[in-house]
Amino acid sequence: MSPKKLIALSAVVVVLFGFILLFERKMPTTEERSRKGDLYWDIPQENVQRIEIVRGAETLEFQRAGEVGWRMLRPEKYPADSFAVGSVVTELAEMRRAAGEEPADAKPADYGFDKPAAKATIVWNDSGEPKNVKTRVVEFGATVPGTDVVAARVEGSPKILFVPSSVLESLKKNPDDFESREVFGSAASDAARLEVLRGRGKLGFVKKNGAWWLAEPMSDYADAAEVDRFTGALAGLRAREFQHGAQDLAALGLDPPLFHVALTGPKNAVTAVDFGATRSDGNTLYARRDGQVMTVDHDIVDELSKEAEAFRSRTLLGFRRSDVAGIDAVFPKASYALAQKDGGWTAGGKPILAASADDVLTALLDLRSRDFLEESQAQGLGPATATVTIRMASGGPWVLTLYARGAERIARVTPRPGAFAVDPDSADKLEEAFRKATSPTPTAAATPAGKPTAGKSAKP
Repeated sequence: MSPKKLIALSAVVVVLFGFILLFERKMPTTEERSRKGDLYWDIPQENVQRIEIVRGAETLEFQRAGEVGWRMLRPEKYPADSFAVGSVVTELAEMRRAAGEEPADAKPADYGFDKPAAKATIVWNDSGEPKNVKTRVVEFGATVPGTDVVAARVEGSPKILFVPSSVLESLKKNPDDFESREVFGSAASDAARLEVLRGRGKLGFVKKNGAWWLAEPMSDYADAAEVDRFTGALAGLRAREFQHGAQDLAALGLDPPLFHVALTGPKNAVTAVDFGATRSDGNTLYARRDGQVMTVDHDIVDELSKEAEAFRSRTLLGFRRSDVAGIDAVFPKASYALAQKDGGWTAGGKPILAASADDVLTALLDLRSRDFLEESQAQGLGPATATVTIRMASGGPWVLTLYARGAERIARVTPRPGAFAVDPDSADKLEEAFRKATSPTPTAAATPAGKPTAGKSAKP
């Protein structure tokens, strides 16, 4: 093949590759062409910002709240059910054709447009241009007899559209169907702070470095499993019935409320709910969020009524292994100093096995309280029998101090309040863990010359 033909063929290949790269890869697939062929229009759903539905004298309005959430603005301001609103958005943004030919000379009155059954307004913006807002208003008329088709038209256009009647059915749903029944929802799952007000008392939790701490009525390390179970109960709480119209809040126990729960989630967003009196059925109680009164399962009262002690951790120490920078321990006859740097451990400046240091951390984290003691019960403890200081890479240290009082063993933990009754052998177990971790690694002893090795006979 001559060089000229080779160059020409190469140029054709380059042009074809460029066409595929720039054009054909952007062309819709067969499935996409089939789907889009059934659509009157296709508005990017993620760009839809507002939906308004008018049916008779009633108006429903929804505003996008965040990336996936929606909020009802009318007839009441309340979080919306994202799935219910999302379904309407899908139907309006991707308006499908129904079977049948659109008549060219149809009169609006023949299809019920003199008094539309519903009117929907969809507001969106172009991707990358949030200020370029677009609006489309769609009117829905009468259902075509004997079919699952309803007549529709874009406001201002004479063209009659035939769309599935399911679109109109979605627009005519009861307002309750669009309200979120999740009382707290994901706010409880992602909470960084939780407060429960009950009368003059207050129960508060705050998350520090990924761990839950009691903040009210005392500052103490919290039992993570108990707090997670509590927040899980709040996350799963759902509205049974919505109570509309004017309500006597005092009669419902909501003014003032028996319980007030405030959850602080990501970006400091606060979700607050009031809980009131038990309903006459005995199975539900009244609750109120964002001005909306509802009923919820009565079981939540058991969680809201718990005292702080139920949430105090019986595990004495709450540090993370990976955050420990060093451990200093003082016992009556020995002292130990362990340090961690770059993943390696040393004791008194000499390397030790990481597994041995991990055994010490396990022994510390396994310490548990048998009982909580008030400050008044921990007076006159005398000299300490053991003190362990766990130094953290960031933040203050954890300091464990053990005391002997007769047959009892008492522990104090900084930064926790009060004192704790612990097992009598707690100090002994800790000292044993430190002793094992810092003992020299045993090495095989040399075999004396001339002495036969086990399993072998000596030469004559």
